[in-house]
Amino acid sequence: MHTSSEFERIRQNLDGYLGKAVDARKQLLEQPYDAKQLHAWRVGLRRVTATLNSVTRLSDDGLDDVISHLRSCREVTGHCRDVDILVQETLPAFLRECPVIPPPAAVMQQAVAELQTQAHAQTIAALKKSSLAIPVQSWRHWAAAFDPPSERRLRENAAAVIDDRFNVMKKRIAKLNGGRKRLHRLRAAIKKLRYSVELYQHLFPKRATSAWLKQLTDLQAHLGRAHDRLMGRDLVATLELADSDQDPVKAFRRWARKSAYDASSKMAQSLTKLDKLSCFWRKTA
Repeated sequence: MHTSSEFERIRQNLDGYLGKAVDARKQLLEQPYDAKQLHAWRVGLRRVTATLNSVTRLSDDGLDDVISHLRSCREVTGHCRDVDILVQETLPAFLRECPVIPPPAAVMQQAVAELQTQAHAQTIAALKKSSLAIPVQSWRHWAAAFDPPSERRLRENAAAVIDDRFNVMKKRIAKLNGGRKRLHRLRAAIKKLRYSVELYQHLFPKRATSAWLKQLTDLQAHLGRAHDRLMGRDLVATLELADSDQDPVKAFRRWARKSAYDASSKMAQSLTKLDKLSCFWRKTA
């Protein structure tokens, strides 16, 4: 019997990500809606879709169908997550930070609340169709049948995966143009890099991986803030309000753009710090 404590840790982590998504879905379907549970559902699935193919490529048998299904399950809940952030974080920040808010702000707030109610209903309906039973079974069957590789091969594979993620991130940084779509693509690349480092961190020096995870988390926070502000700006623009109720919407959109710019400036500072870190995965021999 072949055993590999290194591969077992990877398997347990992936099991944990899937388990958290399963638990979050159960809570969302059985309890009153909780935005934190939707976030847990999405993060659990994203961690798997960002890393599972890097594990299964060690075998001749992939799990592309499983990854595609999990990605679809996550994507159908994306709009609701964006609306939750608008209601719980972005709009309160605007009301708190904007010195003069044109009336009638209450009309805009009510319209946003109605948008959230609709999003919640749509998401619960989508979750009822998004069972993870078969994907979890497929992954566990693959892991049970897989003959774990050596620690050296695991480390070499991990280094290649992290390097690929790093190169994609650098390319997307070079293509930033101030738009939300390019920002979103960079944010996705940074998440994939971070989740890959987290999954394989036990294969590399702890100090090096900790430094990278700390800086990637900081970078992700600034990117997330900029993205959320721009997304909120777009969502508010879709509200069906009378012309007489548009003044607070215009004020919000001006504030959101400025707030996104401020977050982007902090992102640039974080990128500078990231550039100073050595690429620890390239030092494996």
